[in-house]
Amino acid sequence: MTQMTLLQEYIVQQPALWRALLDSREEITGAFARRFGDLRPDRVVLIGSGSSHYAALMARPVLERAWGAEVTCLVPSEAARPLYLAISQSGVSTNTYELVTALTGAGHPVAAVTERADSPVGSAATLAVTLRIGEERIGAKTKGVTATVLTLMLLGLSVCRDETYRADMLAALDRLCRDAEENLARARAWSQARLAEILPFRHLYVLGCGSGLGAAREAALKLLETNYLPVSCYPLDEYLHGIQNALDESACLLCLLPPEGEDRSRMLRLADFARSVGARCALLSPDGSGEGETLHLLHCGREELQPLEFLPALQVLAADLSAARGIDTSRRRYPDFFSLMGSKMEGTVCPQKR
Repeated sequence: MTQMTLLQEYIVQQPALWRALLDSREEITGAFARRFGDLRPDRVVLIGSGSSHYAALMARPVLERAWGAEVTCLVPSEAARPLYLAISQSGVSTNTYELVTALTGAGHPVAAVTERADSPVGSAATLAVTLRIGEERIGAKTKGVTATVLTLMLLGLSVCRDETYRADMLAALDRLCRDAEENLARARAWSQARLAEILPFRHLYVLGCGSGLGAAREAALKLLETNYLPVSCYPLDEYLHGIQNALDESACLLCLLPPEGEDRSRMLRLADFARSVGARCALLSPDGSGEGETLHLLHCGREELQPLEFLPALQVLAADLSAARGIDTSRRRYPDFFSLMGSKMEGTVCPQKR
């Protein structure tokens, strides 16, 4: 068997990591629940860039139900003035750090979700919630992204006053963790079966809708990061209003199907039409069973958790494609880029606040 790349190793660590996070949820969320449990904001803002922004989008449906308030996901340059959660796995994102510093300086409470509490972002926040990820020495984050999504969901559930919803979600998360190994095995088999078909394409399109859209956006970023190719992501509705004119034999669509409903029917019709004009389509579906070209994933029964079913499967595809291309994803393509752009404060660790 071919030796796994570092990227592939991190991807397969996710089921065990998710289980550990779920089992340790009271320890992880305790300080957050004590600090913010009595707060009833009319709006919650999640701040993050890149994968952190997409993690926020994936966690948003659970947080909205947990808080009973509008949850908005913004990049640092767009923030307003409610309760803030700042998300940065590395904790060294320059824009996020500068905004958190400004917000706390103005008296706004900010909870940071970051790998190290003593990072710049963690140190600048009112409270730092540590991401329990373990080692991930690679630029294209995978297990860190899904761990961020799950941690955000657990934070929301820790302050949720709807006990029925909280119990239902924890039961669904338990099922998600139990099914994760099987879903990864199905994803690996599906990816290997489709690899030769997808490999020649130089531009991929990822389509999502509803709760799957955040996963589609993060998947597009991961495919781009690891394969050095343009990858576009579109909501289904947007794709149907003009983008379809790019459909021909050069187009390869990766479609994240909802488990049921009109959007699923529309996406299946789109796939049939795309194939009729020569495009290739790869379908992923959280409906538990079935065979053929579609990747059928086990579904935990909650639409809000679809991102954690879809995303690892597309991470597997991204890793397999990059390995087939001979790309070393453990190394940065442009090592000096962050320092040149000033977008990360690498190597910076701040002292703990007293």
